[in-house]
Amino acid sequence: MTYDGFVLSAIIAELKRTILRGRVQKIRQSSDTDILMEIRGVGHTYTLLISVDARFPRVYLTASHAKALPEPPNFCMLLRKYVSGSFVTVIEQAGMDRIAHIAIDSSEHGKLMLILEIMGKHSNLILVNSEGKILGAAKHVGSSISRYRQTLPGRDYIPPPGVPKIDIRTLDEDAFEQMWGDFLRTESDSRDIRRWLMDKFSGFGPFLADEIVERSRGDHAGIRDELLQLRDMVKNGSYEPVFITDAKGLGLMVYPTPSLQYPADRQHARNNINEAIDTLFRTLISRTTLDEERTQTLTAIRRAMASRRQTLKSIVRTIEESKKAERYKQIGDIILGNVHALEKGAKTVVLADFYDPDMTEIEIELDEKLGPQENAERYFKRYRKSRDAAATAQSRRKQTQYELDKLQSGMEEAESANTVEALRNIRSAFTSSGLLRQEISHEKQEAEFGGHRIRRVNTPDGWEILYGESSTANDYLTGKIARPNDVWLHARQITGAHVVVRMAGRKGGAPRPILTQAAKIAAMNCDARHSSLVPVDYTLRKYVNKPRGSAPGFVVYRNEKTIDINPKD
Repeated sequence: MTYDGFVLSAIIAELKRTILRGRVQKIRQSSDTDILMEIRGVGHTYTLLISVDARFPRVYLTASHAKALPEPPNFCMLLRKYVSGSFVTVIEQAGMDRIAHIAIDSSEHGKLMLILEIMGKHSNLILVNSEGKILGAAKHVGSSISRYRQTLPGRDYIPPPGVPKIDIRTLDEDAFEQMWGDFLRTESDSRDIRRWLMDKFSGFGPFLADEIVERSRGDHAGIRDELLQLRDMVKNGSYEPVFITDAKGLGLMVYPTPSLQYPADRQHARNNINEAIDTLFRTLISRTTLDEERTQTLTAIRRAMASRRQTLKSIVRTIEESKKAERYKQIGDIILGNVHALEKGAKTVVLADFYDPDMTEIEIELDEKLGPQENAERYFKRYRKSRDAAATAQSRRKQTQYELDKLQSGMEEAESANTVEALRNIRSAFTSSGLLRQEISHEKQEAEFGGHRIRRVNTPDGWEILYGESSTANDYLTGKIARPNDVWLHARQITGAHVVVRMAGRKGGAPRPILTQAAKIAAMNCDARHSSLVPVDYTLRKYVNKPRGSAPGFVVYRNEKTIDINPKD
């Protein structure tokens, strides 16, 4: 699905006609990435879906009634506090980029702004106050991830970096002719019109650029006319959305205008792009999830089958080796029968095989470090090992072949399964029976705070509290992360965690409830956590110093105040 700036402009045009001046009634979060806002418009209640999913970031009106998570995440609680009951006053797009601004007017909290940034895995939803300060975000981005732009409570909101591009809505014929002339002078060899369109105009992705080239056939006048026509469509909101299907009739994408890149009989006109995209994503995400689950299941089964086949090869080798067991015993007997003819240090010896009626001489390999009796025992040991292995190899072979057959049957079943639940049931059954290995999650997480064990607590009010889980983490938190005016807390004269309340430029100090919450964290993470009363000191970070050469986690501080905390409350 192509979700470029052109698609977003069409969605926003419809949002302006539906939820603008509407009242936000309810907010719920149905997954880690998806937020649903019920907005009461004129005579109708709409549900706005905002997703920051890495694969499918998007915004549109939905008919979905997805259930909320059992416990709302912190960001959902923050939105409920600030946005519930407020009115949507402005909905606009940043140029033609994939950035949407939804202005909110709250009688309690004043003017706020929800900013949706659709940027693949970096997609985010950010709540900003009237002073441009971040109140909270769906995804927190710290300095360890981005030095230029942190999305943390209390920080100034900074738009995503990028080269300024032209908003198609401001294009006129003279400006186009100037740009086209510059293009011909600098790109006279390649004439890469597609790249030029994406480089010059905001919101132009590969699909839209290809569409302009296809419609204009690369002709100068044709490109100009197509761009001006696109400008008028966006300015007037005169979109002609189509639902595009693949050759099998499955939903492929939705676009604000018919496309020359797909056959006309696979493009179906729609009156409402929000409804069309809602329908598409429901099936698209379901199909994608099913395909991913099928791939994971088949991969696990194939890996298990490959392991069983390798085991079978090993069993066959063992069985073949066992056929030589009796000969090993005979060689051992031959060596013992000729002890007088052997000398220690020999690598081989030629002896008569008295098991052969013709008494043929045979060459026997020896271990030069062993004596005659020890070499004989070496062959007897190989005999016993081959004999014993043969006793179990046949039963193992039968069991392994049975497991291979079961896995083959499971693979055929997985290939034809049409629900995620069916695929998960196959994997669960095979795992519990030992046919598949127990799955272990190895999700790679970005090493925040330099890899030190520092925990973060985000309060519903938008405050960020950090605390260390080890002495070295405490040093890193206090020495490298905390800023001079951040509040620093520690249980008085008790070994425990350093705790920091990040002020992020706020004035007037941290409010008492936040200090109490941070002090309780300090009390719960100190050696006196089981006591009924723990005194916790707090001061500003600038009054905390680490003596040279002192032990990890040791500091001295001044200008402190104290809060008494009962960790058991």
